[in-house]
Amino acid sequence: MRAGPDPQQRMNRMSEILLAHDPPATMALALETSLQKLRSHYEKDPKAAHALVGVGEKKRDGSIPEPELAAWTMVASEMLNLDRDRLTNSRGPL
Repeated sequence: MRAGPDPQQRMNRMSEILLAHDPPATMALALETSLQKLRSHYEKDPKAAHALVGVGEKKRDGSIPEPELAAWTMVASEMLNLDRDRLTNSRGPL
């Protein structure tokens, strides 16, 4: 992946792109834990990974293994949801 091989670098880069800020420490920890669990899940269930990454208009990057891409796809979704929750809880409903 373009941000480098280190998961923390990838997480920070994803946060820059999706949220325009670094993830708070609690969010980063939650996402790192999720990434580990999701990698394990999709490595054990490659059909689920294939089903997830096979959806969408843009063709996926074939150089990224499907279980890895599926895990990061779900982490991106979780990142957006956690940030929305953080904003809602700090400011009230959007």
